Amino acid sequence: MTKKFYRFVIAALVISVLFSSCAFAARKDNLNVHCGVLNYLGTTEDEFQNAVDEFRKTLPDYFNMLYVTEQQDLMKMLNAFRDNRQVIHFYDNLTSMLMAIEAGRVDEISLPDSTARYIMKSDPEYKILFTIRMPSAISLGFRAENTALRDELNKVITAMKEDGTLKNLEEKFIKSDAAPEAVAFEKFDDADKITVAVTGDMPPIDFIAEDGQPAGYNTAVLSEIGKRMKKNIEMINIEAGARSAALASGKADVIFWYRTTKGMTITEDDSKIENPINSVIKDSGENVIISVPYYEWERTLMLTK
Repeated sequence: MTKKFYRFVIAALVISVLFSSCAFAARKDNLNVHCGVLNYLGTTEDEFQNAVDEFRKTLPDYFNMLYVTEQQDLMKMLNAFRDNRQVIHFYDNLTSMLMAIEAGRVDEISLPDSTARYIMKSDPEYKILFTIRMPSAISLGFRAENTALRDELNKVITAMKEDGTLKNLEEKFIKSDAAPEAVAFEKFDDADKITVAVTGDMPPIDFIAEDGQPAGYNTAVLSEIGKRMKKNIEMINIEAGARSAALASGKADVIFWYRTTKGMTITEDDSKIENPINSVIKDSGENVIISVPYYEWERTLMLTK
């Protein structure tokens, strides 16, 4: 077989496992597998569900070519994905999503690698169903008219990347086994205030301690941004699903925006087949602009109990 064929098979494997991991979950019925996802900004649950259903329809086109690889586990996943509809449930916060899997309302949940491992460390009953290579990132979101603040923060974030500050904070607050710690904010007399909405729904990245105070990586990044800009950072706690509303109403000047950074495609010869899920995971929403990313990850984990 040609190298080109094997490249196609590998690419097809990567894209197919996006939701085919549901085949290994504990099902509530024989037709539906229920998947919990934290609320994506810029799309709706219905849009996301329609994209998943559309992707499911394309699978038979790849079956004949994939079958000759004799990857029986892959075939089981593909067949399960085709025969069992993946029902997507958006959750406005991590707590409600964890409660849903505890209660059996969903069979599996999708989380970034570091957050999934944080959850597994605190509760060993969680298990990894599958690891998905889906490059993603966190940026800061602003009202569309607030380009000046966006541009100013872009300069600071770029400088923090170049001088190694972001890397050092990542090592200390994300890759360390230590519990996320509180971070002090420097105060500047008569300086402008920037209000940032935090959720605590992506520990140890976006983290709120038991006393209700933001801590961990995002907090440390914002503290450093405040110092460099000589502006006062005020953090307010909201649900993930309320981020856009908080921004639009002026309650917050900045929100955290989680997004994919690269589309997942299958390439055969010179033709490209797009995964319809890519089209609904948008870089920004209505009347929202975003900064350059300041934290990126490669893998998303599907967990079950």
